[in-house]
Amino acid sequence: MLIFWVALIVIFVVIEATTTQLLTIWFAVGSAAALIANLLNAPDWLQWVIFIAVSVAVIFGTRPFVKKIT
Repeated sequence: MLIFWVALIVIFVVIEATTTQLLTIWFAVGSAAALIANLLNAPDWLQWVIFIAVSVAVIFGTRPFVKKIT
């Protein structure tokens, strides 16, 4: 899963860099959190839970700020 999370981070960052809107940065952060969980030997199911939870938390946490600047 290590390579999978690294690949997702790269994909999401490349997509974000090629667009002018915030589309995938939240998922890059979630992927980074899951990567850290992987490095700490968390089971695969927990890595997915962390990915989803962190992604959703970052989306809702930054949404008011993003709406304000756009």
